[in-house]
Amino acid sequence: MFEETTDGLHAYAKNEELDTALTEVIHADLQPMGLKTWLVSEVEEENWNAKWEADYPEVTIDRSIRVRAPFHPLESETDFETTLTVQPRMAFGTGHHGTTYGILTEMVNMKWAGTSVLDMGCGSGVLGIYAAHKGAAAVMAIDIDPWSVRNTQENMSLNGISETAAFEVREGGAGRLNDVATGHFDVVVANINRNILLEDMDAYCRVLGESGTLMLSGFMEPDIAALVDAAGQHGLRLEATRAESEWRILTLRR
Repeated sequence: MFEETTDGLHAYAKNEELDTALTEVIHADLQPMGLKTWLVSEVEEENWNAKWEADYPEVTIDRSIRVRAPFHPLESETDFETTLTVQPRMAFGTGHHGTTYGILTEMVNMKWAGTSVLDMGCGSGVLGIYAAHKGAAAVMAIDIDPWSVRNTQENMSLNGISETAAFEVREGGAGRLNDVATGHFDVVVANINRNILLEDMDAYCRVLGESGTLMLSGFMEPDIAALVDAAGQHGLRLEATRAESEWRILTLRR
């Protein structure tokens, strides 16, 4: 692996895989290109996993939501309305990214009791899991990435949620909604990207109820107009726009 730092480029290899003769050839090839310093040394053994965990922060939203990893303390000095446990793996959506953080922040002020929720591009499943914790009667989480499906199922278990008809996880894209009745969901959340959101807008709006809420993220300011226009063709109006760094979160309602 390689790491670029302020004092140069660091290259790492396992001792048993290091070809010292090739290393010298590389050294000779780099000298005519202006190489100033060259150092070969052995890195002391270190528990990199423990170091990574120590540097991995929790996510908190006021006193409303705490998103912790399993290696964080179960208890917190601050009281939160909801504490979620998310195992950080390859799936997107631990809460650190502005899109996930922004949607969670908007979700805090919404009523979830008895609702039916669709989490498109569910990633870690954190958005659907939060809705379930706040009383959603049914959640469907969909992602095209099998890693995300597995991570969502894992995180459901970590948060005391079983995969039943009340919380269903599907692998695939918007085509997995073909067997869902029109107007089935009270809330549709889609945190993906501009192109996919525009491509699948018809599907989202078809399964959204008459008084439903559509929440979108995964895009930036210049993309808002196209997304609002596409949703408007299905009778949705923009109710709120949230900014988290360069990212935008739209809340639209019928």
